[in-house]
Amino acid sequence: MPDVASDLQAIREVIGFYIEGIHNGNTELLRKAFHPQAMMYGSSPNAITIVQIEGLYGFVSTNDPPSKTGDLHKCTIVSVQQAGNAAAVEMREESVFGYDYTNYFQLLKTEGSWLIVSKAYNATDTG
Repeated sequence: MPDVASDLQAIREVIGFYIEGIHNGNTELLRKAFHPQAMMYGSSPNAITIVQIEGLYGFVSTNDPPSKTGDLHKCTIVSVQQAGNAAAVEMREESVFGYDYTNYFQLLKTEGSWLIVSKAYNATDTG
């Protein structure tokens, strides 16, 4: 019988890797959160982004993270849905790299571990 509580805890842990990785500019921690073949899709005021997850790592490594800029980076998990080996997480992320984000993460449990396989987002200027 599936252990839903254990799965939900593991999903939140993966999202925590993402949050801490973004906050501190730690791409190695971000790599723990994402499947190597993950994709990122997004909309911001100036662009539509469709890239392999390496694009996120490159962006994070070339920009000062909130821990250095002093931005009041805040993340709130709005919802977590999980069915078997698939899950979706909606998260609001405030004050990071000049934007507020609504993130939608899709996760899969593969070989006993949860990983983010895609990130879709909408970014708005902090204002």
